[in-house]
Amino acid sequence: MFETVVPSLVGLEVNGEGPGVRTRRLPVPNGTPPVVECAGGRLSGRTALLAGLDARYAAHLRRASADLGRPDLGRADLALAADDEDPTRRNASHLSDLLFHLRHELSRRPGDFGGTIAFPRLTQGLLAVTSWQAVGAGEPEAAVGRLESLLRETVPPGPARRARVAQWMRQAAPGAAAAGPGTAPNTLVPRLVDLVTPELLGPSAHRHGLRWWAGRQVAGPGPDHVQLSELARRFRGDPDDRDAAERHLLAAFLADIDSHYTWSRRMNRLPRPLLLLDNAHTPLGRPVVRALLRVWHEEAAGTRPGVVTTVLAGEPSDPDDTAASTRRAPGPFWRQDRPGTAADWTVRLPLAPLGLEEITLMFGAEHPPSGTARVIHRLSAGRAGIAHALVEAARRAVRQRDSAEPRWLLDLPAHDAPARTVHEQLLRVLVPGERDLERLMFYSPALDDGAADLLGAYYPRTDHSPLDVQEARRLLERNHWTAAAHRPAAHRAAAPQDAVDAPFVQDRTVRALLGHRLAVQVAGERDLQTWRHLHGTVRARYAPNGAGLPDQALHHALAVHDTGVVVRTLHQRLTERSAADWLASVNLICSAPHPPEPVPTAAATNERCQACRHGEIAVHQAIDRLVVSLWVQSHPLSVPTPALIDSVRLQLLTLAQYTGAADQAVFFQAHETWPGRLRRWHQAPDLPT
Repeated sequence: MFETVVPSLVGLEVNGEGPGVRTRRLPVPNGTPPVVECAGGRLSGRTALLAGLDARYAAHLRRASADLGRPDLGRADLALAADDEDPTRRNASHLSDLLFHLRHELSRRPGDFGGTIAFPRLTQGLLAVTSWQAVGAGEPEAAVGRLESLLRETVPPGPARRARVAQWMRQAAPGAAAAGPGTAPNTLVPRLVDLVTPELLGPSAHRHGLRWWAGRQVAGPGPDHVQLSELARRFRGDPDDRDAAERHLLAAFLADIDSHYTWSRRMNRLPRPLLLLDNAHTPLGRPVVRALLRVWHEEAAGTRPGVVTTVLAGEPSDPDDTAASTRRAPGPFWRQDRPGTAADWTVRLPLAPLGLEEITLMFGAEHPPSGTARVIHRLSAGRAGIAHALVEAARRAVRQRDSAEPRWLLDLPAHDAPARTVHEQLLRVLVPGERDLERLMFYSPALDDGAADLLGAYYPRTDHSPLDVQEARRLLERNHWTAAAHRPAAHRAAAPQDAVDAPFVQDRTVRALLGHRLAVQVAGERDLQTWRHLHGTVRARYAPNGAGLPDQALHHALAVHDTGVVVRTLHQRLTERSAADWLASVNLICSAPHPPEPVPTAAATNERCQACRHGEIAVHQAIDRLVVSLWVQSHPLSVPTPALIDSVRLQLLTLAQYTGAADQAVFFQAHETWPGRLRRWHQAPDLPT
């Protein structure tokens, strides 16, 4: 994004920082640039990417940033709608507010630039749609605020701006009862446009703008003022008319930019503006981007700004380092042809996760305990916002000489809110609503939707609602923490009777944070009653009679440290299933969540292992040690432990010695490959089978 994509869009390379920064103007490619869409999950660094681009180009070209998900576009100084403005008939829309903002930002020039983008067409259009009718009592004041924004560069804020706008209104509508909007469009629009535009931009720019509007055919044939008056009417019409008027405003915006880039400026490779639009996936953002793409598609080719948007999307389950992303995006980025649809102008680039080296560099001069950066990289899945919070918490602990061991990482104080632990702070950002957070925490152990529905009958225990699970499910869908199909890779070849659906909370990072919060919350209970009830309830769903325990039931049995039933069942299965299926089961079972410390002792049982009657005590012991070692090694915060990994290797070798030829080959291969994978920070359920 920094070295290839954005330099291609704007025509400028920026290298280095501070006094040693170097810039190079690039040739203008043939064709039209696309709109680049950067897609990533929550806390993946979407906003940080745009902030980095904004900082990189701040002193070198015109750029504007906006948060499309917020009514104020992330700008405290934006003139917002009045409380009583009718959203279907108001003096402005989210898109026109955005254009007011972009006009202001792009009119300012960096220090090493010459010339100013005038925006006569856009200014005339915004004057037309903003000022001619007031329905609610607060609308005149809101419209005056928007008109004042046109003077931000020339008139100091305060009474001087207000007086200048009031003078415009008195001159444009001398017979009006109040100095504010409210006159008919065919009266106010021409007067206001002819009065304000020459004052702001000069008579020549005013004439150029009017000639453009005269050719727009907003209302069929007619002079410029007729077109602008019709633009005002359509803006206040039904939703289709409003959409059409907004597209005319967008076309005016692009035409103003194109007209600024004269032949001489193009020959001098004058860099093009950069628009950075965050949260384009939101209800407020989607219509804006849809309209922009349609105008991009329908208007004649010309000099266009570089546009980078961000959208919320799911994290890939198996990231491919060779696929196109914000880290690696093969060109060309410009199109010489005209695509079939407006949507085809979008180039979608998934946000690349941070690598281990980048996370290590985030520690700076601090030296955390061995393995900390690796644990953060695995737990965060490379999401910048999560990695940053964990790194800063560890750095703070190192500076204060507190314990920063990886196992206690999530319980360190958050660097930006020391009164809370870092896992609490992350969950507050990821799931802001306390009720939503309680639901997801209690449903996070569920391995499928049916298990979540069952838990919903008991949890949360206060203010219970029959719709709790449905509302939690919608929250997961909105945040892309669920998908139609998702299974651990090692379990795809499992036996049909043990096939698992996707976990209710499929995002592993979020599930780990929720599981940790649950463990912390129940840790003080006597005999961990809530923990036992949660896992026991779901376990009973899979094996109501207690016999024929499937993998899911054994997963929940291990979560309450009932290793006896797990080992007995796996020992019995050893002669009933293929080695590949058996190892896939071990993968799922050993990915079970860990109960809070201290580990509760499983209830004693007199049940004997049926498989051990044949004298295979060594096999039983090997399965027991394999399950415990792999489960402990698969804790989300664990580091590779040589003793545990050696135990896994030895037990797999033992199983190979006691099985038939076909299974022996599978167990022997696992004995060779699993230790290496574990040493390289892989865990259950991702070990190969």
